[in-house]
Amino acid sequence: MKKKNKSKAKILIALIVIMLAAIAASVWWLGQRGEELNETDAHETALAAAKMAAEGAGHVLPSEDVIISVDAARHVYSHRGSAGDNEHTFAAYDAAIEAGSFYIEQDLVISSDGVLYVAHDLNTYLMTGRGANYSNLTSEEIDQIRTRAGNNILRMSDVFDRYGRDVRYVIELKTSGTDMIEAFEKIIDEYEYQDIVTVQSEDTDVLKTLEEKYPDMPKLFVCKSWNSMLGCLDMPYVDIVSVRKASNLMTEKSCTRVHDAGKVFSVWTLNSESEIRQAIELGVDTYFTDNTELAINLEKELRCKVKMPRTSAFLFAASDYQIEPGWQTPADNLTGILKKVAEDGKSPDNVIYCGDYTNDPELYDYQLAPDDSIAEIRDIVASECSYVDQDDMIFVQGNHDKLTDAISASGLHEYDDYLVYVVNTESDFPWKQGRDTAFRDRVVRASEEMKKCFDELIAAGETRPVFVAAHVPLHFTGRTSSLHGSGDNMYASYIFNVVNKAAEDLDIVYFTGHNHNKGWDCYMGGSCIFRAPGDTLLIPDAGENTESTDTFTEQEIHFTYMNAGYTGYYMNCGQGEDYEQYRAADETLTGTVCEITPSKIIISRYSADGVHQLRGEGEGDPYKGGIDSGLIDSSYYTEALESPYTIERKAGPDQN
Repeated sequence: MKKKNKSKAKILIALIVIMLAAIAASVWWLGQRGEELNETDAHETALAAAKMAAEGAGHVLPSEDVIISVDAARHVYSHRGSAGDNEHTFAAYDAAIEAGSFYIEQDLVISSDGVLYVAHDLNTYLMTGRGANYSNLTSEEIDQIRTRAGNNILRMSDVFDRYGRDVRYVIELKTSGTDMIEAFEKIIDEYEYQDIVTVQSEDTDVLKTLEEKYPDMPKLFVCKSWNSMLGCLDMPYVDIVSVRKASNLMTEKSCTRVHDAGKVFSVWTLNSESEIRQAIELGVDTYFTDNTELAINLEKELRCKVKMPRTSAFLFAASDYQIEPGWQTPADNLTGILKKVAEDGKSPDNVIYCGDYTNDPELYDYQLAPDDSIAEIRDIVASECSYVDQDDMIFVQGNHDKLTDAISASGLHEYDDYLVYVVNTESDFPWKQGRDTAFRDRVVRASEEMKKCFDELIAAGETRPVFVAAHVPLHFTGRTSSLHGSGDNMYASYIFNVVNKAAEDLDIVYFTGHNHNKGWDCYMGGSCIFRAPGDTLLIPDAGENTESTDTFTEQEIHFTYMNAGYTGYYMNCGQGEDYEQYRAADETLTGTVCEITPSKIIISRYSADGVHQLRGEGEGDPYKGGIDSGLIDSSYYTEALESPYTIERKAGPDQN
């Protein structure tokens, strides 16, 4: 819409919105016409082009709200601008555009001397109160007529002159004669608007004729019955099938038939909230409406998927979604952490959870079904993280969890900017490993499978970082020792050796969970542990295949090692008189954000209070009066480390 006295800022925003609208509409249209360009690709192409144009002009990119509005508007055709006496007037079109539309509809009639006018009916009576057929009036006579509201009857050229390329036009030819088709072709050629017009007709022969001259112009067939809808599905010159709401054709069956034919499904005219909601739920691609603002708002709420251009990928990791009676729920903890992540200007693209989903004291060792808790995590992520695709999320099996379909498959998961290697607990890396030789065999097998995968990545020249998502840790703790008696992660050296060797060539970040809020590894920092490449780690020395081990080796690591961040307290986490017996060095509940850039990985830890230290200060383990006494010397105690921490990637731009 053209207005005088706009500020420069408003003009800039308008231009960027228009540009996004044009690119998004045209690229999306190519995808619908079978050019092997899916909807996500279309969005990304449109946004990339917009980004280049904005940056090239030295401007700031539009906000996420602006881009979302563009995505929402592409489904909405503003019907005659608006309903009532103002239909097909500048006031009606202005109102629709002001509400966010960039598809405005025109119905075309023709004068006796071949001029195209915008009017729905072939006779002037309903619009003006005067009965005469437009085709019997000259353009000079029509120009003198006023509508019931006192408006001029617009020529199509008037509309093009006012709005230019700022919008898209959905134009219906109300008659099918040669004079109408020739007049339409003449004005399209004069303005060179064949790329921003969708033409519609109740006569498929009209669309067939126009296909010859304008093969790339979208063509919409207005059909009023089931048979006419079925009849057009094999017509290559029909791109959009539009059905009348009142004909009871807005159904899942109709939508499926049209989509199966490779065409766009459209409906007219939807004005109520319930009708528009139903259309969106059915998967209706576009629809005509007199209520543009309502439609676009509902599109934003229910269907909008476009996201801001990003130069970095953001990965969120956490673990141990467990409940301890009397303490804050893990749902509240996770929600609070993600809100602080958002307040710090970060929005994760994906989420990794490293096992143990709630807890029942009567159920243990792979007995607890994780499905309800995982569904709860998904709901929280959907609410707080707009960029996350639910299908991409990773859920690792913990030692409490059954291996259900909700758990991600072991092995490699591939994404555009990174890889995730899942190590599930029951089959790959069990805890209580010293209890049975079969457990050792599982760890050996898992390490061999991991080595094969990493060797293939290295041989292929892989440069994306690899995030290993596991539940059981690699480092030595009191829980590994005979003082605890479970042999927990006793055979960690098999996994460690594979990861550490591969990390000479690959950027690897190893996420773990499991030891939380009980002081098993306070020398590492308690609930906040972190080791960077070049640091050392205490690795259990299994020796003979006994129930547990009290020995370890100190080894330099080539990868990044940390607990993902605990989101729930569990089991003697420090209440009342027992607090001193069980407290951890740092017992804060946290999650981790990794920002992945072409040259760096930037790691930060967050609690519900905001940015938190990556690593706590080490101290003697208070569990059962000092279970680490005589095992872990104070020389191994860690120093605190604040967030964020930056790791230079091996395959970053400076290394190529």
